[in-house]
Amino acid sequence: SATGKKKVTPAHRRRASRRSPLTRPTRSSSRIVHHALDVKTWLASPPTVDAARPSACACGVASREPGRGLGLHGHGVRERQLRGPVSPDAASTTLVLVCRRYRCTTCGALLLVVPRGVAPRKHYGFAAIAMALALWLLVGEPVREIRRRVCAWPVTHACTSVWPTLRRWRRAFGDSFAQVAMGRAP
Repeated sequence: SATGKKKVTPAHRRRASRRSPLTRPTRSSSRIVHHALDVKTWLASPPTVDAARPSACACGVASREPGRGLGLHGHGVRERQLRGPVSPDAASTTLVLVCRRYRCTTCGALLLVVPRGVAPRKHYGFAAIAMALALWLLVGEPVREIRRRVCAWPVTHACTSVWPTLRRWRRAFGDSFAQVAMGRAP
């Protein structure tokens, strides 16, 4: 046209409406639910879909109300890495856990069921983090030795005296860890 503007046709509107999902959030709310099994038992015999199903969603919907359909549907599995030593004297490894996912039929949230001992949003488990913090804060071990015992990656000469992960763990767990280590619950 003479004004320099394009004429909007119904076809343009349809294409624009197909692109509109990009303006909405693309990630669902995801929550981690800890199962009663520990990591070793989970690896030896992973729970079935029904055995791992949480009792309720965070929105309050029960997973199985009598006389109604399922509130939490199985939504497949997801592999999750867990780093750190399996026992205090063992070498550090990277384990792959197959965790179960469920979707809430009411709010649409995804629940990831993991064994107890798996720290949310961390590659290392609670046991590895507690061991590293105990060695560093309570025993006074050098960072090089802690990293050698806990880190899942080989330690090179360039990175022996500093491990930024320890500082992050101290910021995240430091106060509650110190209270538990001194015999006072947080």
